[in-house]
Amino acid sequence: MTFLPSGHGALVFIAFEGQDADASEAASSLVKDLIDAWALDDSEILDTDGFYEFRFSEPEIERDETGRATIAWPGVEVHRGEHAGTPVTVIHGHEPGLKWREFLSLILAEVGEDDSVVLLGGLHAEVPHTRPFPVVANTEDPELAAELGIEINSYSGPIGILGLLGVACSWRGLKSINLWVGVPDYLSDSPSPKAELALVRAVERTTGVEIDIPILEEESRAWELGADEVVSANPQLSDLVKELEERIDATELPEASGEAIAAEFERYLRGRGRDR
Repeated sequence: MTFLPSGHGALVFIAFEGQDADASEAASSLVKDLIDAWALDDSEILDTDGFYEFRFSEPEIERDETGRATIAWPGVEVHRGEHAGTPVTVIHGHEPGLKWREFLSLILAEVGEDDSVVLLGGLHAEVPHTRPFPVVANTEDPELAAELGIEINSYSGPIGILGLLGVACSWRGLKSINLWVGVPDYLSDSPSPKAELALVRAVERTTGVEIDIPILEEESRAWELGADEVVSANPQLSDLVKELEERIDATELPEASGEAIAAEFERYLRGRGRDR
C-alpha cells in the first residue's frame, strides 16, 4: 500500500485555524505556503454561514493601500492544482463553532473516494524551543500504519474537528493520516516557522512528496534566535527550558521521544474535554 492517491485521486491537505487545532499557526501556515509554492490556482469559497459563533471566530477588518476597509468573514476555502504530476487539494479555514455534523459532511463532500488525506494540526506541549519539534503521526488504518511505519490511533476521549475528520475518513474507506506537531507552550503567542518546518519534514516522510519552501529554514533559525532572547530575559523561563532540555536529552531513542509527545497529545485532548 502507498499513501499517494490512486487513479484520478488527489493528495488532500486539511488544516483549520483556531485554538484547538493550530498552535503557533503551524498547520495553517503550511497549507497557505503550499497554495503559493504549488500555484494551486483553482479555488472556491465554501458556503459556511451558520457554522461560526462570531464571539469566538471574529470577522476581521482588512484595508488596502488606500485605507479602504473590507470585511473578512470566517470560512473555508478549497484550492486545487497539481504538484509533480499528482493532483493536490488544500482545504483550510476556521474551526467551526456550531453544527459539526453538517460541517463534516460539507468538508467530506470535497474529498473523492480515491483521494489520500493528510490532516495537519499543532498543539502546545512541554517541549523546548531549542530541540527538534516532535510530530505525532498516526492513522485509523492498521494496514496503512504498518506500511508507513506510524502509529495506529488508539485515542479515546474528547476530540476536535480534525480528529472527527480522521474517523469519518476511516468510515468512508479513505486513506488518511494525522500529523500533529508539538510546540512550546511557553511561546504560545508566537507563530512558529520551526513548527511549520517540522510538519513539512513529516509530510515528506509519510507521503514521499517533496516540499520546497526555501525561506522556511532561514525563518526557522531566526525564530529560534528570537525565542532565545525572550527566554534569556526571563529567569523562570530559562529554568523551565533547561529542565525540558534535560528531559528530552535523557531520552536517547527517537521512538521514546515520539511516545512522550503522543502522551502529551492525549493529555491535551483530555484537558480540552474538562475545560468545556
